Amino acid sequence: MLQRLVLHKFISATFLLLFITCTTLGDDSRKVVIVHSYEENHVCGTPQHEGIIQGLEEGGWKEGENLKVTTFYMDTKKTYTSAEQIAERGRLALSAVKDAKPDLVITIDDNAAKTVMLPLAGSDTPVVFSGMNGQPENYNKITHFMDSRKKPNSNVTGVYEKLHLNTSIKVVKAVMPDMKKVLAITDTSPTGNAITIQLEQELAQEKPIVPCEIVKVSSFEEFKELIQTKVNTDPEIGAIYSMVLSVKDAEGKTHTAPDVFRWQIANCKKPSMALNYFFAKLGLFGGAAVDFKAMGKQAGAMGAKVLNGKKAGNIPIEDARKYAIVFNTERAKDLGIQIPFEILGAADFVYDKIELK
Repeated sequence: MLQRLVLHKFISATFLLLFITCTTLGDDSRKVVIVHSYEENHVCGTPQHEGIIQGLEEGGWKEGENLKVTTFYMDTKKTYTSAEQIAERGRLALSAVKDAKPDLVITIDDNAAKTVMLPLAGSDTPVVFSGMNGQPENYNKITHFMDSRKKPNSNVTGVYEKLHLNTSIKVVKAVMPDMKKVLAITDTSPTGNAITIQLEQELAQEKPIVPCEIVKVSSFEEFKELIQTKVNTDPEIGAIYSMVLSVKDAEGKTHTAPDVFRWQIANCKKPSMALNYFFAKLGLFGGAAVDFKAMGKQAGAMGAKVLNGKKAGNIPIEDARKYAIVFNTERAKDLGIQIPFEILGAADFVYDKIELK
């Protein structure tokens, strides 16, 4: 009887200890909601997400241990592309945020920033944005969320997506010394319009070593015609900077980056600088590309600081710091371009296959 009583007390004490331990872990854990403008597995969203998780973990917050991560994919690049649909997806994302009651919200890309970050500005929910192409100052005119980039002084901070255009031109010019001109091609989507402004600003800040013209297309057919009738036939154009990421065709079907790049690789006779390193993996020629994973990691590190007790408004808004020199050697071979060994050896990523072929 005594042995049973002792055993009962031991078991009770053990369960009490486990309960206290689990309760303590639960009290210390945090909740984060990541809202993507993109659909799941998007070529721009996925590497940012991976970087965010890495940045949070290096800051002491590991998913599944002391961190619960919920993800909402707005899918506004491929499926819900009209202004009304984007607004509705933003409302649904905000509803998911309110249900989750997170300690932190992280937005990826501009549609999420406009429809989720801005409505949360001034609230008790800290927000970190990643991959913002639009100028923070322009968003601030819609809803005030910062006094300045150096000191936002609210509940919002994040990482602005610097394109590194001039660096990319220098890299491609080193490979192709005879290059006389670059044609940058954007689209008329909200992100496309923001990228156009970014390009104009970067060109104004630093004169490129060769002229760079910006052209905006409003349909897939217009893009195809531009490639076939101008890019392929104009000897002055040595390379393009293709940033047509969401464009409709005559039947109203939306084509995202992989669709556009697949056609481009098969039909364009000039190399294309890659906006991010993953685009080179898909089959674009390369250059100095935005390192999306590093940009996400930068945002994740900011998020970790917030979870560790720092006010988001006391963390300066930063430019994406890191770019990657990338090349796709199969695409170079298709175009008859020989990349010098010393330049290839200095690259961060070299891909020898075209994934979209």
